[in-house]
Amino acid sequence: MPSRTEDLPSVVRRMNAGRMLMEGASVTAVADALHLSTDTVRKYRSIIAEGGLEALQKMSVGGRASVLDSAAMEWIAAALRGSACDHGFPTDAWTNARLRELIKVRFGVSYSRVYAWQLATNLGLGHRLSKSSR
Repeated sequence: MPSRTEDLPSVVRRMNAGRMLMEGASVTAVADALHLSTDTVRKYRSIIAEGGLEALQKMSVGGRASVLDSAAMEWIAAALRGSACDHGFPTDAWTNARLRELIKVRFGVSYSRVYAWQLATNLGLGHRLSKSSR
């Protein structure tokens, strides 16, 4: 579990994008390489133009602290590393909806689609969520 903001995968990816932009990579190339939207990369480029990589580093990760503790986050990470079938879903694939359902059933907490994706990303497991809606 990351304990410092700069160690969060989303922050590491943001800083990688910033370095790529500083080295002259195009917005499209950075977006494609790091699986970011072009709008996000353009936003990063604007922040860098105003205050350099330091400004990008200081950018907030947003939101309030999670109500789930580190043990719950570790459980979720372990679940995402395995098969969705192990948790009663009909196929192996993890989707955002399945992750949200699992968290609701296990911990009694409802998260938005965006926050569930961010949670998986911060655990370094965002790639485990398929684009499927169910």
